[in-house]
Amino acid sequence: MTTEQKREIRTFLLNKNLPIDIIMEVEDHFVSQINEIQSEKALSFDDAFNVAIISWYDDLRLFRDGSWSTEKTSLLIKKSSRQKLFSILKKSAVIAVISYFLVVLCYFFIPFSVFRISLGVFVGLVMVFPLIIYIKEKKYFDLPKKYKNIRLSAHQNLVSVFFILPMSSGWFFRFVLEINDGFLDPNHMKGIVVNALFLFFFFFEAAIIVSQQKYLEMIKKITPYLEENFKISN
Repeated sequence: MTTEQKREIRTFLLNKNLPIDIIMEVEDHFVSQINEIQSEKALSFDDAFNVAIISWYDDLRLFRDGSWSTEKTSLLIKKSSRQKLFSILKKSAVIAVISYFLVVLCYFFIPFSVFRISLGVFVGLVMVFPLIIYIKEKKYFDLPKKYKNIRLSAHQNLVSVFFILPMSSGWFFRFVLEINDGFLDPNHMKGIVVNALFLFFFFFEAAIIVSQQKYLEMIKKITPYLEENFKISN
């Protein structure tokens, strides 16, 4: 298959609003399928390409799903996005539960004065960690700005959430300073609320960090493909 023919396949997939990480996978399937059709049925590239397009019609057909987004989507995009989101939420939930139980164990087994300081340091590190990742890997987080005309991945919409953290940091440290020895006691309504808030906090922070890691895995994988096939936007 020629470079021009591969470019034609890529243009077709871009017109279907597919992000680059999905295009990389689907393009390989298209190339293999077209080569197989040409070999088995002795068809030209154009005819084999049309056969492949028809076979992918249901998965790539664009439609509006009625959500807040005005951008058309497809079954393939929705399926891929759900899988990515489920993977992030599943991993985040596991991390959140482990973190929460570690906090509870420390609450019961170490002196409260030590626990208060340890909790402040631990949660402070959790809140700062996404910013450290961003600064360290800034060139990768800035790639969507360089390729403005294409969507790199669904993950790119999830990785900047940590910018809201400074707004909550003041509230948290005030909370740590004011907590008393029974603030996690589930026998009182306040204790139940605080337990739920801590669990949500760890889940939210874990989701941010996991999203960043998933994004970096994806972007490092597709960077050579981007540099080879796309020009940086002006």
